[in-house]
Amino acid sequence: MKRLGFLLIVFTFVFACQKDYNKTKQPYKFIPAESTSVIRVNELNDFVNSIENNDVLSHLYNKELKNAVLFLNNLNTTEHVYISSQDSNFLILTENDSSLFVLDSIKNIISKTLTDINIEETQIDDQTIYHKIIGNTFAGSNNLELLKTLNSENENTKLSQLIETTDEKSVASVLFKSKATNYSKLLFSDIVNKDNSSFTVLDFDYAEKGLNYNGIITSKDSSFNALDSFKNTIPQKTNSPSIAPYNTASLISISYDNFSVFNRNNNQARDSIIEVPETFLNFTDEIALIDDVLALHSLDPNLIVESIEDKFISESFRDIDIYEFGNRDFFKSNLKPFIRFENANFFSVFENFIVFSHSTETLKSILTDALNGNTLANSDAFQSISDNLSDEASLFIFKDSDELSNVLGNTMTGYNANAVQFIREDNYTHINGIIQKFKKRAASNSVAETFTTQLEATILTAPQAVKNHVSKAHDIVVQDINNTLYLVSSTGNILWKKQLQGRILGQVEQIDMYKNGRLQLAFTTPNQLYILDRNGNDVSPFPLKFNDAITQPLSVFDYDKRKDYRLLVTQGKNLLMYNAKGQSVGGFNYKNDNSEIASQPKHFRIGSKDYIVFGSGEHLKILNRQGAARINVKDKIRFSGNDVYLYQNKFTTTNTLGQLIQVDTRGNLSTQNLNLTDKHKIATTSKTLVSLRENRLIIKSRTIDLDYGDYTEPRIYYLNDKIYVTTTDLQSKKVYLFDSQAKSIPNFPVFGTAAAVLEKLDNDRGLELITQSDDKTIVVYKLH
Repeated sequence: MKRLGFLLIVFTFVFACQKDYNKTKQPYKFIPAESTSVIRVNELNDFVNSIENNDVLSHLYNKELKNAVLFLNNLNTTEHVYISSQDSNFLILTENDSSLFVLDSIKNIISKTLTDINIEETQIDDQTIYHKIIGNTFAGSNNLELLKTLNSENENTKLSQLIETTDEKSVASVLFKSKATNYSKLLFSDIVNKDNSSFTVLDFDYAEKGLNYNGIITSKDSSFNALDSFKNTIPQKTNSPSIAPYNTASLISISYDNFSVFNRNNNQARDSIIEVPETFLNFTDEIALIDDVLALHSLDPNLIVESIEDKFISESFRDIDIYEFGNRDFFKSNLKPFIRFENANFFSVFENFIVFSHSTETLKSILTDALNGNTLANSDAFQSISDNLSDEASLFIFKDSDELSNVLGNTMTGYNANAVQFIREDNYTHINGIIQKFKKRAASNSVAETFTTQLEATILTAPQAVKNHVSKAHDIVVQDINNTLYLVSSTGNILWKKQLQGRILGQVEQIDMYKNGRLQLAFTTPNQLYILDRNGNDVSPFPLKFNDAITQPLSVFDYDKRKDYRLLVTQGKNLLMYNAKGQSVGGFNYKNDNSEIASQPKHFRIGSKDYIVFGSGEHLKILNRQGAARINVKDKIRFSGNDVYLYQNKFTTTNTLGQLIQVDTRGNLSTQNLNLTDKHKIATTSKTLVSLRENRLIIKSRTIDLDYGDYTEPRIYYLNDKIYVTTTDLQSKKVYLFDSQAKSIPNFPVFGTAAAVLEKLDNDRGLELITQSDDKTIVVYKLH
């Protein structure tokens, strides 16, 4: 999250200018000062989906927000949406647009205008929403009086400043007063920031059925809270997971570079008039309560042992001394409110830890796990979240699924590793948290079915992976025979559906037409060119409609990698080129030779020159950017129906005789006999050629004899610095996966009924293979 910087807001407009000023007011400026929580939504579709499908957030969003969901579902915007709550009232604010809230498309609706106050009253099902336009801001609420009194003059400038620090790349951000909302449960402790006059700010990024979040807690000079105990200390590495047993349910750790400073601050925070004796704690940099044991960490634990006067050796366990501790209630109140530990009867030293326990049996169990390496730090569950954690923290809290269930007030089965870190810096505290369902790590080289998603009708086009610019991973697009397009998340949830006017031709492309990192989907059907945004909405002025049929998939060119896209539409013998604004590109003029274009036009760059290449009739066309011939290929080619590729810096395809056809940049044509039949398939990268005829798959020069069957065209993927090749036997319903050396990937083939896609759907290193398990169902396998 952005580093917090408080900005002074100077009001320079007088009342006479207020009306014009409101026209340019940011919507969040109207948020009531008394709000107890505010949500800034950056991706509305993903946010609404999370309310029902995210295991963590679905139980945290308060009743007011759930009442607002029906209304949110009927908003159509890619702008920021702000939702503020207080008690049972909610207020929704966003930038106004003519298509934002279209009542005609909503069923079971009653709408009327309250003419005396110029407010619209809309009832959807059994819920009533009041809404109006203020300047360029749309405002809606379930409370009429709140909407009547809405006024930017009452702006909470501090709240506005905090909103401006939130991360626009997150799906949503929440600002809340600590104990006033359910969101405080994400802090895992009610001792953190009890001051309800200040806000906590968290940015949300959704993990697989979980949540990653980070943010800040601000401190006020006029108040003192528990986190101020870490003022003027430096966060240290959290070492306690290295001594905690692998099955630890709860761990709370405090760390510092100077215990004396922490101790003095802590006494002040809890108004203690008794100075806590420092003694051996002066030599610590971390103290942790691990279930029913207490662990101290020190760079020199022998100094601690020497400083403890009231002790004697009780016994020895595996050559480790166990001491009886005379001051059994030492930790009962000295470390409040963070840690309270009674009956510290025994302690022992293990590496850099001093571990206290109420019994020798418990102490021996801790030592046994530590000796065998069965610690929390080494557990698969903890390691699954460790990459999301900072090395240093002032306060660290860990919970397993049972303890998390107690915190959230809801059963959280499978969430076996969850943590929140508080990192004190200057006058505020950073927060870093992760709540994530953990699946036991599969054996190395294993393949496991991750999820299946069933569509409403038979699948028409094979599933395809598309990049998710929010998660930086991938989602899945697929179309059914009713021409409905689906976007499916990396966890199998259907995010949206959209009715199209025909079958998608070829692959769905992605463009960044606004050059802001947000990606759109681009494709053609037989009579339309579509551009859709992340939420499945048409991007104006698309779709473009055509009277004559489109006969090849949409070709998208970005010549100079500057996101100045060219969209090439093929209609029989003709080519039409448009820019990303849907305007015809006048500088492009292709003169056809009265032959049908036989393959999708592709763009290649060799050196500093651009080449647009495709088959037309019995000729290979090679054009420049303007559509004129760059190279004249005189030899005729009887195209086999395979695509044209750039292989070995030559334009490459095959003919009906099964020969490899290659044309260089001078127009010279060469042939090579690959011993292919007339029904063959090829695919290439710049250096790798894969061919398939009947049951014989050839990768580079290596041949694989497969079982006889009906195979899909081979596909090549380059992922994790490795080349993979897939093909599916539609007859036996088996998906094969090979490496560049023609070696089968372990545990393949797997069950599948369609061509497969290999991609990284999530942010783990492992890959996912996407195919179909039947004519209506997508299945995803995880490769470990």
